[in-house]
Amino acid sequence: MEVVGPPRGGRYLPAEDTYLLRDALLGCSGGACLEIGFGTGAVVSSLARRFETAAATDVMPLDEARLSRAPGVDLVLADRAACFREASFDLVFFNPPYVPSDGVSDTAVDGGEGGVEVPARFLEEALRVLAPGGQVMVLLSGEGDLGAFEARCRSAGLEVERAAERRLFYETLVVYRLRRQA
Repeated sequence: MEVVGPPRGGRYLPAEDTYLLRDALLGCSGGACLEIGFGTGAVVSSLARRFETAAATDVMPLDEARLSRAPGVDLVLADRAACFREASFDLVFFNPPYVPSDGVSDTAVDGGEGGVEVPARFLEEALRVLAPGGQVMVLLSGEGDLGAFEARCRSAGLEVERAAERRLFYETLVVYRLRRQA
């Protein structure tokens, strides 16, 4: 399996983190799902047949988005989930920029100081559009401050579960399953 990072244009191509998130979502199905930050469409396209509605958002030029077309998926050029109504999706998932940085130099990978600031903003939107009883799946790197992310989730009233992990030679990737506490 070839590992490919973000190209000069900022579009993040499938890599180990993409495949881990896709595999963690294998058992998911339902009414409606949303991927925030679809990139190449590799993850959301793997779910399209298992959901009545599959949608995905990203901020990228239209010509790049056309390269991500996937059967059965509504791709929307929008910032996070801003274009959707509250409580619209049973599953919201994302592989956000998560690399810790002092200043954003590459928006495809920089997660802010601690590597969890950008993922936290994605999570805020995900929770807004999450239907009652739904779940959020998010992939992060152990290079970031996972303790701070987990604490933020718990203080927002979320159950936090590590659904999948993969150790690479340079980092550990973690997929979180988040649900509102009953």
